[in-house]
This record gives sequence, C-alpha cells and structure tokens, in this order.
Amino acid sequence: MRASSVALIALAAIAPTLHAQSPERAVFVVRQGAETLAVETASRNGARLEGRLILRSPLLRVGQEVTLTDSSTVERVVTLVSPGASGAAVQQRAELTFRGDSAVSHVEDVRAPAPIPDRRLKVTPGAIPFVNLSGLSLELILRRARALGGDTARVPVILLGGQTVTATVTRVGTDSLLLALGGVTLRARSDGEGRLLGAAVPAQNVVFERLAGDAAAGRWVPVMESYAAPVGAPYTAEAVTVRTPVGLSLAGTLTLPTRRPAAGVPAVVLITGSGPQDRDESSSFLPKAYRPFREIADTLSRRGIAVLRLDDRGVGSSDVGPLTATSADFADDVRAALAWLRTRPEIDATRLGLVGHSEGGIIAPMVATTDRRVRAIALIAGTASTGRKISEYQIRYLFSRDTTLARARRDSLLALALRQADSAFATPGWVRWFGDYDPLPTARRVRVPALILQGETDRQVPLAEAARLAAGMRAAGNRRVIVRTFPRMNHLMLDDPSGDVRGYGSLPSYHVRKDLLGALADWLARSL
Repeated sequence: MRASSVALIALAAIAPTLHAQSPERAVFVVRQGAETLAVETASRNGARLEGRLILRSPLLRVGQEVTLTDSSTVERVVTLVSPGASGAAVQQRAELTFRGDSAVSHVEDVRAPAPIPDRRLKVTPGAIPFVNLSGLSLELILRRARALGGDTARVPVILLGGQTVTATVTRVGTDSLLLALGGVTLRARSDGEGRLLGAAVPAQNVVFERLAGDAAAGRWVPVMESYAAPVGAPYTAEAVTVRTPVGLSLAGTLTLPTRRPAAGVPAVVLITGSGPQDRDESSSFLPKAYRPFREIADTLSRRGIAVLRLDDRGVGSSDVGPLTATSADFADDVRAALAWLRTRPEIDATRLGLVGHSEGGIIAPMVATTDRRVRAIALIAGTASTGRKISEYQIRYLFSRDTTLARARRDSLLALALRQADSAFATPGWVRWFGDYDPLPTARRVRVPALILQGETDRQVPLAEAARLAAGMRAAGNRRVIVRTFPRMNHLMLDDPSGDVRGYGSLPSYHVRKDLLGALADWLARSL
C-alpha cells in the first residue's frame, strides 16, 4: 500500500451542505511549494453545486455536480472523469443517489468491457462524498460541521469504494479550524458563512488558496507528462499497450537497452502499490520529482535489463475495468504483461522477473506461484500480514505520535479509529479482499529466487514484515531468499529518519535511495 492507503486519502466523488442564496463562484488553487497540484473552478447556485477540478498527477479532469434537498442534505452527486487537461471526452460518469442510510451507485465507463452493475451502498446519513484535492469538497465538509454546531463536529465522509469514515472538525478560533481525516490534519480558515478561505496540510507542505471566480488561475493547464528516454541514455522508451484476458487495454512504457545480445535481453515488470497510480508510481501528494518507477526503469535499463511499467486500471489511457476488482484481478494484468513481453523478439523470454512495491509486493508472489517461467521476484516493502493487521499498525503508530491530545482522549479516538477501519474492511471489493488476504500461504509456495527490500523507518509496513515474509518463503524449502534492510528509508524508498507519513511533504529529497537502486540492479543482474 502507498501513502494513499490509510494515512492519505484517495480520489472519490463530492458532497453536500447548505443552500446558497445567490450564485457564487470561486477558484481553488492547490500548491506544494512552488508547484501547482490542482486547480478547481467552483460555483453554487441554490440547491446546485458544481466543480471543475484539474489534477496534475495523474493528469485528470474531474467534474462535480451536486443536488441538495430542501433540508440541505445530498440528493444526488454526479462525477465526470476525463483524461488530460482539456479536449478529451468523458471516460467515466458516476452517479450516487442518496436515500437515508443507503446510496445507489450507477457508473458508466467507455473503457469497461461490459456494463457495470448498479450497487447499493450502506452510508451514514448525511455523509459527504469526497474528491481529493477539491477545495469545494473541503468547504462542504466545513459547512456541514458548522451546521452541526459545537466546537467539535464529526462529519461522515464517503470515500472511494463506498466506505464511510469520519472527518473531525475542531474550531480553534473565530475563523480557524482543524480538520482531521484519514490520518491527515488540515488547518483551515473560513468566514462567517462557512466559506473556505484557505487551508494548509503542514505534513505534506500543501496549501489551498481561494481566489475570485474570474481569476486567471482558473484557466491553468498542466503540462502532459513525457515518458521519453533521457537524452543520451543507452536505452529507448517505447509507448506500448498490453491487452488483458478480460479485454482491457493497459497503456505503458517499455525501456529497451540499445545493446542487445542475439538471444535478447532479460526483462522485468514493475508492479505498483495500492490505489490508482501511473506507470511512474507518482503521487499527487508529492513533488513531481517523486517518480520511483521511472528511476528504477532508468537504473535497470542502463544495466542491460528491459523494463515494462504500466498505468494502473483507470489511470492515463488504461481501461478502468470493473470497480469491484481486487489484487487477484491486478495479478492477471501482470500475467498479461509477462505474456506480452514473451512476444517481443528483443526480449529473452526465459529471463523474466517481477519487481513489486507495497501492494505490488503482494501481487508478485501470486503471479510467480502460477507462472513457473518467472525467473526471480523482488519485493519492496511487501507484507506478510493481512491488510487488517497492517492497517491497525498504521493507525496505532499515528496515534502514538500525537502529543496534542490528552491520553484519555487519544485512547478514545484510537478505539474509534480502529472500529471505523474494521467497519471499512467489510466493504465488498478491493477493501474487503485486502483486509482479509493473508500473503504467507502464497509466500510458502514461492520457489524462485526472491529479494526482499525493506526500509527500517517504514511506518506503513513495519520492519518485522520483511523477516516474516522471508521465513514464510524459506519454510517450504526455498533457500534463495535474501533480505536487505535500509536504515533511514521510509515506505516511499526515500531517505527519511522519521518515516512518519505526516512528514512526506517536507523531505529533503524525493529521489529513490541510490543504495536501494544499486542493490536491486545488482541482484537482478545475477538472478535473471
């Protein structure tokens, strides 16, 4: 799992609140240092709210349309998602219609191989669907908290996948508030009407700014990402498409060393962590410099190893597929990638490997135990425990480091957070699968050489997981298992003496540790 798993929040939809008395427009700009992460134009006219959000990474346009009832609760939410900054057609239209403690989800996606069945979700009455990096969503949470009254208000929020969590809004002054959601604390300013005037997430160095509705910033267009090889690199970078057995098309990049023996070069498939990510495994919460899979591909291809990295389902030009997909389905995508590599004449089909990060470290053994032609696997921050146990570790760590609360209050909130997490794992689809899946039985069936790489300051996957994972593999007789741990390395493969996810936005460097890259390249060169 990545930074977005428990401590950070994933992309979802939008939300409710009080009627506006007259049309009102604003532009919300989200910056991290000097970099713009997102820009949103928002409007409110009576019972209708609209937002048009452009995200830098992954490059998406998210349209939001909210209809409120006379009692100012959500009646209907429509989310329109399109790839690219402008001009591209809508790829996905998702509609949530609320009825008391349930909501009906209707999704249409042009990339889906078959119609997506409607789903009925159990929700907390008054829940606010949430779009990450949306100033409109934040404002609606704050307005809802204001309507509930009191110095502290608990606002139910519906996230991607349908699970409901709680945003805690605490008033700390006449116009200042603290909003805690998913392990992230946001400091906000609002006016007497509850409008969001500005906000900051200190741990991520992220700032939200409210501008006038006609501000020039509302016309911001991010630059499309280039996956070309660096000038002078001893490899080429080719845009490719992989077709999966269920008919999905996955877009990606194949880096091929320019010097190739007649038998072809060895190759690996990179497998991303949890949540939708592009082929570089970049994050909207982190600076543009954080592109770990690009750095891994560059390192390996300079060492004579071809690398295939793909946009996840629903990211970039990759098809979305069923919304109920789990890691087992993503494993099929990796199998399709291996089959595709075996069709390439430049590749030695007998020398293929897998490199998985976080959730990718769960998927790689799943594939290696069913495809006996896989020659080696490398797991970075892989897990040996169920998702429920990993989530509990993450939550307990966050609360243990919170010195702003009295112990009794902290213990009470910790117990509540654990109950909410347990409830979330009952959600059908990926969340339930991840919560229940035990990686150890699969690890015991791994017969190929395995390299396990683990940061010692990883606060998302504890250090002990590496030893448990290796022990599971060795228990069935696999003696070709190597564990390497790295001091001061966090879950993102970055130098970080703390490793706390709340400090991810203020690290001195966002480049993958050189010692990890070297260890990975050296081992693959020997093992493939």
